[in-house]
Amino acid sequence: MLAIWLPTYKRPHTLQKVATNIEQTTKNPFKLYFGVEPEDKESYEAAKATGHSVVVNKYSGGYSNTIQTMYEESSGPFAFHANDDFEFLPNWDEVPISMFENEKVMVVGCRQRPDNDNKSAICFIRRKYIEEQSGVVDMPNRVFYPYNHNYQDTEFTETAQSRGVWAGCDAPCINHKHPGFIGGSKDATYLKNDATVNLDKQTFDSRKQRGLW
Repeated sequence: MLAIWLPTYKRPHTLQKVATNIEQTTKNPFKLYFGVEPEDKESYEAAKATGHSVVVNKYSGGYSNTIQTMYEESSGPFAFHANDDFEFLPNWDEVPISMFENEKVMVVGCRQRPDNDNKSAICFIRRKYIEEQSGVVDMPNRVFYPYNHNYQDTEFTETAQSRGVWAGCDAPCINHKHPGFIGGSKDATYLKNDATVNLDKQTFDSRKQRGLW
């Protein structure tokens, strides 16, 4: 069973569309979890209306802690951390999941867009990796270090690479759309991102300079 962790923030109008997209394109058995912030009532109701699971972030606000809440309230051997602005391509999960046949692979990095080879931001994760090693070198049983909204994926990928448990998947997986970010004014999600980007960068630089991974 594949757990799909999908945090969302003030984009209730997108949730049925992304849920339907996942239903129509996912090959493996899966369970979709929407993660919402406590104050975002509209997103909670929209996510609930899809018929999939809805998890309310029980820590302070932010993508990392919403993912952590979903990790703690889900199960299954594999997980994928998603965004609400992804277009999932047909059979998007088939090749990445097959890569876990190599028992040494704990994290599979995926391309954000078919025309972009960057594989550092979006990952499939073997659950026992988090349970046994943690995704964060100095915090047990954590998926991501609790950044506000940025750099958690970079630290996670670099940590897995330094441990020799990361593999990159060349097959097209998703198309990251970035609504309100490219060619238009920024929406609430990206305004939240911008509000802490400098602070998160300082935290990331400090942790990396200390040689934590």
